[in-house]
Parts: sequence; C-alpha cells; structure tokens
Amino acid sequence: MKTALDAILNHLIRVLRVPIRLFQQDRLIQYWGHPPHSDKLIDNRELINQLLLDSSKDFPYLKYLSAQKVIAVISGKNIKYLIGPVTINDSSEKTPVFAQTDDSTYSTEFLFEELNLLQNAIHGSDLQNSDIFINNHLSENKIRNNDAQIARYSSDNQENEFVHNPYDQEVRELRSVTEGNLSAMKESIHESYEGSFATLGPTKLRSLKNLAIVDLALLARAAIKGGIDYEQSFTINDQYIRSVEQANNVQDVIALSLQAKIQYTELVHNINYPVEKTKTNLIIKRCKKYIQTHLHNKIHLEKLAKYCNVSEQYLSKIFHNTQQTTVNEYIQREKIEASKRDLIYADLPINTVALNFAYASTSHYGSVFKRIIGMIPHIKYRNTFGKV
Repeated sequence: MKTALDAILNHLIRVLRVPIRLFQQDRLIQYWGHPPHSDKLIDNRELINQLLLDSSKDFPYLKYLSAQKVIAVISGKNIKYLIGPVTINDSSEKTPVFAQTDDSTYSTEFLFEELNLLQNAIHGSDLQNSDIFINNHLSENKIRNNDAQIARYSSDNQENEFVHNPYDQEVRELRSVTEGNLSAMKESIHESYEGSFATLGPTKLRSLKNLAIVDLALLARAAIKGGIDYEQSFTINDQYIRSVEQANNVQDVIALSLQAKIQYTELVHNINYPVEKTKTNLIIKRCKKYIQTHLHNKIHLEKLAKYCNVSEQYLSKIFHNTQQTTVNEYIQREKIEASKRDLIYADLPINTVALNFAYASTSHYGSVFKRIIGMIPHIKYRNTFGKV
C-alpha cells in the first residue's frame, strides 16, 4: 500500500530530480524511484561513511561539496536518506529554475522547504527553514568564537575608553519621527553628544553604510508607528538602502541618512497635522486617521463621531458630501484593502484574516471582499496574487 512517506519521496524525486539513496546502517539498500544511469557519489565510501556518521535525527544534515553543490542526509528510525548533490543558486526565485542540462538549480529556501517536508513527515516535527540554517551553519566552535570576539571587543573598548553614541539621543530621533515633530528632529540632528559610532566594516565607507542601513530600518518602523502605511514606509526604506549601497563616498552616505530622517518625519507630520485649515477637512482627516489606526477593531459611528467632536448625523453628512461614499463603505474598503496584504504576504488562514479585521464570520468577510474586489479571497485572489 502506498504510504504518505512514499508520496513525499516520489514528490522529491519529481521536483528535485536528483538521486535519493536509502541506507540501513552503512549499507545501501535501495535507490528510490529508479537507480541513476551513473552515480559517482556511491563509489566514494569515505564521503558516504562520513555523511552517515555526521547526520542527525533532529534536523536535515547538509554537506557542502562547493558553494553551490550540497548533499543532504535525513535520518529516519532505521533508514537514512541521502539526497543529492543538489545545485543551489540564491539568485533564483523560490520556485525551481531548471537549467538546460540534467542538473536543476534551486534557491536555498526552496531546497530547505523540500527537505523539511520529508523530515517533518518522518518525525512528526515542525521544523522550519530557520532550523536548518542554525543547525548546519552555526557550529559550537563558531558560537564560541563569536562569544570570544564579543569579550575581546568589550575589553578593547574599555582599554581604549571607547563610548558608543548615546542611546537617549537615538530615542529622541525615533520619537521625533513617530510624532512627526519636525522641530524636534532638527534639534536632535544638530545635537552635540559624547561618544562615537562603532566600526562595523573594513573601511570607513563600508562601516558608515552598515550604520546607515541599521538606522534606516529603525526609521521605517518609527514612521509606521506614527501612522505611515507599512508598504509605503518599507518601499522608501528599500530605495534609501539601494542609494546608500551605490554611494561612493562618506559624505553621500551621511547626506542620505539625514535626508531620510527629515523625509520620514515630514510624512508623519503631514498625516497628523494636515495643511487644510477648514473645519470640514480637519474633521474628515481626523475621521480617516481614526479609521486607519483601528482597522483591526469594530468601528462604531458613535465612537468615530465622538473622536471627531461632532454628532453622528453631522459626520455622516459631511463625509458623504466630501467623499462621495458613506462612512461605513469607506471603512469596509479600507479594511479589505489592508487585508489584501495579509492574503498576499502572510500564510494565514482566511478565518484568521477575517477575525484580525473584526469581521463576525468568514462568510461575511468573503461576501464584502467579493463585492469590493470582484473575487473571493481564499481561492481566486490568494491563488492569483499570493506570495507565500
């Protein structure tokens, strides 16, 4: 009778297109599927014995023959599965990219997912790609060496009386972004303080680039906290990092970092302190801000009107007159638009997505989604646009 394990092995043969050898102790007992026309690896007894000896039942074991050739060993109860060698190339996409030869090239992430499929089926475990990375690429020696370097670095800092740039100054900068406080940001930028930035690269330019990238990541998250859409914030962050990487001198890196601080602060400021001065526009802006920051909650017109300091009837009237839609319709459209990102980028069940956006049921969420987007979320939309 064909078992679930048989199905997975057949899947691996079909997808990876490399030999899978079954060993019992140190003896080859079977090629899965069919024996290859030639198997140079099987004659290398020294390598095979080492692979079988070093393998672990707790995680797929990897042996790199080169930067792009890897053999994997997965240990079952009595059987060890020796897979490969597999060619990896992390410039490829998550799905396999087939070469013109008999070899197939895969990204590391894709290969690890396929290996975990077999590992988890055998042991009933729930290993993720991160587990393979950690267990195969962080040896005890590497961890001990890193700890030793930390101790040495700390000692050198004390010996040289080195002091890092103050944390409270960094906090003030990030708070300025989150609050959209332009004057506070400018004061923070011009602030004099004791301490120095650490050396994080082999050259001053590389070190400053690394520091700028870290700074940009923090700025993007502070802006999101301040109300900027996270896709917009990360898109800006991505481009700044590309520009930093392309910079040829220290001055350009510093200028880019300073400009990012100002731009993020201005974006948050424009959300929280709109230019429009009329009472109606201020109410609408305040209304939209409340909706954007409460998409994961049930939004009641009573609370919304109270937040805007107007009556429910007045808010409904001016919102419809200025936006050409009702308050409730606007809320539903914003919730659906936000939930689309979860469908595309997060591997969450549909009922969880619905619950996250405060829909009473999956069916209610589905009907609103179909009305606004034109397709149902869990089949057509996710299958068409999903990234995970």
